Amino acid sequence: MNDPSRLFREAQDAFASGIFDAAFTAATSLIDAVPDHAQARALRANTALKLDRLQDAIADLAWLLDRQPDHATIRRNLSMCWMRLGNRNKDAGEFAAADGAYRNALGIDPANDAAHYNLGLLLLESAKSTDAQKHLEFAAAADPGNINVVLKLAEAQIENGNNGDAVKSLERIAVLDCTREQMQQCSRLLLHAASPDTAKSLALQLIQAQPKATGWGREFCHQLRKNSDLAGSRELLGVLRNHTDDPTEQLRVDIPLALGLPSTYSSLAELHTVRSDYLTRLDALIEAYPISRIARIQPNPEALLWDNFFLAYQGEDDVEPQRRFGRWIADSLQCVMPEFAAPLQRVRHARPRLAMVSSRFHKCTVGSYFTSWVEHLGQSGWDLILVHIGDTRDALTARLANAAQHEVALSGNLASAARTLHDLDADIILYPELGMDFRALGLAALRLAPAQVCAWGHPVTTGLPTIDAYVSCAEMEPVGAAAHYTERLLMLPDLGTRYLSHRIPESASRGHIGLPEDSTLYLVPQSLFKIHPDNDSVIVDIARRDPSAVFVFFENKESGSRAVFEERLRRAFAAAGINTAQRWLFLPARPRDGYLQVNMACDVMVDTLHFSGGNTSLDALHAGLPIVTCPGRFMRGRQSMAMLKHLGCDELIADTPQHLAELAVAVANDHPRRQSLGQRISSALPGLVQSDAPLHALDAHLKSLLSRH
Repeated sequence: MNDPSRLFREAQDAFASGIFDAAFTAATSLIDAVPDHAQARALRANTALKLDRLQDAIADLAWLLDRQPDHATIRRNLSMCWMRLGNRNKDAGEFAAADGAYRNALGIDPANDAAHYNLGLLLLESAKSTDAQKHLEFAAAADPGNINVVLKLAEAQIENGNNGDAVKSLERIAVLDCTREQMQQCSRLLLHAASPDTAKSLALQLIQAQPKATGWGREFCHQLRKNSDLAGSRELLGVLRNHTDDPTEQLRVDIPLALGLPSTYSSLAELHTVRSDYLTRLDALIEAYPISRIARIQPNPEALLWDNFFLAYQGEDDVEPQRRFGRWIADSLQCVMPEFAAPLQRVRHARPRLAMVSSRFHKCTVGSYFTSWVEHLGQSGWDLILVHIGDTRDALTARLANAAQHEVALSGNLASAARTLHDLDADIILYPELGMDFRALGLAALRLAPAQVCAWGHPVTTGLPTIDAYVSCAEMEPVGAAAHYTERLLMLPDLGTRYLSHRIPESASRGHIGLPEDSTLYLVPQSLFKIHPDNDSVIVDIARRDPSAVFVFFENKESGSRAVFEERLRRAFAAAGINTAQRWLFLPARPRDGYLQVNMACDVMVDTLHFSGGNTSLDALHAGLPIVTCPGRFMRGRQSMAMLKHLGCDELIADTPQHLAELAVAVANDHPRRQSLGQRISSALPGLVQSDAPLHALDAHLKSLLSRH
């Protein structure tokens, strides 16, 4: 028999040397020989934790606790093991197992505030908000400075109708040092917990009484705009403007005062008024902050960051306002960071170096569209570097990282991120989307590589003089498309990518997923900010033609935006003399399988004017749901049209909004026609989404750019 003392020394030495597999094996041999060897049990438990073998650690710690029930450290460690196992189960989608593991953790150590928090989070996500609140209250009391815990507690309090308590929780957060994401969540929840007027009044009090609340105040104003309250946002920004003498803080306020836009409009007239006002304010901002003044102020770069995300949804030609804005922000950022202003010379590498930069390398529209770009370019002779902005990661992020030669995460402020990106010595930087994230737009406004390119993840010109080329889809662009871009336009065939198609779930009955059984269902799945007021006449016309029509929309996070949109629809229906009762419904957001089941249960998808479906259209097509569309003037309004043409479904493309309504009703009420269309779409779809031609064209375009620079 092996000597127990020698085996224990072997296990100890291996553990101390970091050879945990050997330590675990030696400790196990010793325990097999001497089952009551407590030190070996403790050592093996610690080794199992190093190896992330949680079940083994739990078994040994439970054995030790059984013999030393008053040992606080063993009890605490065993409880933490169960909590970690719960987290692992939750990440794997094993929610019942996660619930049991968290409850085991609390049964062993009722004071484990982390287990209370994680169980509360799981219960909240499972729509069990009453039980969730109890656990989150414990976690918040144990760690009142933990902002994420208090935010989740406020969310549970709102779900349970305890809005007054939620407001008190949120007031505490507003004066703490929060990240932007935390401030955003705090502001959004406050607008849910209180009436808009009450929320604005509370925000005003905090801004006036708490100097630390100014950053939160700007974020609250941003949330007001997302709730379509532009006037309220400007009012509070005016207070913030008068609240400071610091030139940088004044600049931080003046930019949203000038360029802030609401997400949703109450009418077409309001849209036109807001756009005209925006153009005037843009010019005034540029005049008020010439580069000479920026040079005197020398603001930190973050004060200049902005994106014009909502401008693209007004349905107008944005090339000139984007050009003016792009020139100003590029000049301003380069003024305060002159080291990133000069054109760069290529550094010769063994292979050409390409950096792809985004905050959306995960499961989302950008991930679905551009995964194939990463995977193809990583195998096409490029030294490919995947560059992450922010820390959002999931299984798709890991897949993309495996396809690239290198992976870099940008952290810290803009100057630090720019230095990291600059020092990669990339020959080309490719941004899959610009205009959705102000951090990415700020980097793109600097000269960080000899050639800089963006793609249509946000389909509108950037206006940036630092972006040399814009990659788009030839079949989606109208004649004369180059005039819509300040960048050189590069065209790709087919869909422009090999799309990351998703698994189609089993269909579900309408009643099971919250849809009326006896109505004709017209799906309008776009976010509300994409539904231009011109769409109202199409919706009303469909309702007039089809008395059984019910329109299926999806909830926004921002209740104010939905309220504005619904009131706009009510007025449009009333003007047409149509009763609005039960003519539309809003479904809550749901996981992708549930979302696709809604598509499968509807009769037709009505595409939106001016800004057509992209990912939503591909989801509908994969679900076998016919789409009717009316193409617009710009690429962003022609995506569904190009898809349908490629699929040989030209008869689903209308030439006027009136024709769109007529076509929608005809398709929705003709079951045999829908079946035939579904079969044709299913047969032709692989040729659209699985083509490699766009990937080869992209590679060729980038290598041509390489030779130019």
